[in-house]
Amino acid sequence: MNVLRFNEALQQAARIALESGLPSQWPVRLVRDIYGRIRFAVNCTLQEYPDDARRRLESALAGFGAYATKGEVMFRDDFANPDAIFNSPDWHETTIPAGFNSDDAQQPDWVISVLDRQIIGQDWLKPLPSQAQHPQRIVFYGLKGGVGRSTALAMAAYGLARAGKRVLLVDFDLESPGLSGLLLPIARVAEFGLVDWFVEDAVGQGEALLQNLVSSSPLAETTTGAIRIAAAMGQSETAYLSKLARIYADIPRAGGAERFPARMQQVLTLLEAQEQPDVVLIDSRAGLHDIAAISITRLADIALLFAGDSAQNWQGYQQLFAHWQHRPDVCRQVRERLAIVQALAPKHNREARAKSFLEQSYELFSNTLYDEIAPPKSRETFLSAEATDRFNPPMEDESAPHFPIRVDWDEVFQEFNPLVRPEHGGVSYAEIDAKFGALIAWITSRVNGG
Repeated sequence: MNVLRFNEALQQAARIALESGLPSQWPVRLVRDIYGRIRFAVNCTLQEYPDDARRRLESALAGFGAYATKGEVMFRDDFANPDAIFNSPDWHETTIPAGFNSDDAQQPDWVISVLDRQIIGQDWLKPLPSQAQHPQRIVFYGLKGGVGRSTALAMAAYGLARAGKRVLLVDFDLESPGLSGLLLPIARVAEFGLVDWFVEDAVGQGEALLQNLVSSSPLAETTTGAIRIAAAMGQSETAYLSKLARIYADIPRAGGAERFPARMQQVLTLLEAQEQPDVVLIDSRAGLHDIAAISITRLADIALLFAGDSAQNWQGYQQLFAHWQHRPDVCRQVRERLAIVQALAPKHNREARAKSFLEQSYELFSNTLYDEIAPPKSRETFLSAEATDRFNPPMEDESAPHFPIRVDWDEVFQEFNPLVRPEHGGVSYAEIDAKFGALIAWITSRVNGG
């Protein structure tokens, strides 16, 4: 007896829902619970839906083994507030691989509406459109640590300050704080950090902290701009882990529970109103973490994706991009805000390595985010929307998300202290420009509206 696995359960459910000659006026949707078990959902009453169609769905799900459920087919009658369920923004038109036919030919993907219940990771699928009311927000993200992301952020802030910009740095890498240690002497660290705001805001005391949450970096003292830092951790912290353990909880509010993503947006908006920056640079959590999801999909105008030319990096980004690719409505909102950074580009055989990185990056984007997303079995409205939205830039297009911004590796930056000035033995301006100049120029152009 064949055992049905997680991926196969969704494939089989899509095939049943789309190929069973069911009533077209009531498209069948899929609900996958937190264990991966499948239910069918139909946006009509049980009385309206034909009995033979319902029995066909119930009979098919009986073969789902461990991924079958009781109450396999749900109708409006099954919910106290059916509109809240069937109109939820968490439904996504999802492409599901249909596999191969008997001639080993790839079949067109299925497209079906799926409500995917998850414990974590929902925010990868909840992008917000960019809003013009705030200063440009640029997120620094890396799937893996150790790619020089924080150093690049510091140098970008310095370059912007040299150009006269007021820069706000926000350390949302809450589970691995360190931005303040890179850019602030201990005596300059603010009294409070972002984790303090999250715990105090939960009990109605967040606003009073804001004035003492941001401090100025001496890195900008020789520039015409300013670097202001909202660090994760405040001065003389002794209970960071106890605070961190509480910040992700939903907060009861008059209008309902307030989730952590909304609170991240709130504190960022409050800091922007207080500091009036020209640009905001956000240090994101690395990996496939919820904070990274929120930073990229809900906060970023631009998300810089730091990557080394390694199999682990490309495989990891492929998994993330495929997650978006299978939800075309999400993919369309996310892909044009992305920009990849070739981090720690090696000195040896530099041009050949750069060409290899470009080719790998283009292959990644073109096989996922650039592909024509809508397959032939889409609903008519979905097809028409998709037909007007093709996005497939060529490999040599330097403005495309896949075209790498290069940051060269140099041992000078391996253990350097950005607060030590060149005249005291620190890294020179020329060395900074040589290694980070392309990144600084790229960001400056975007901040200036280029």
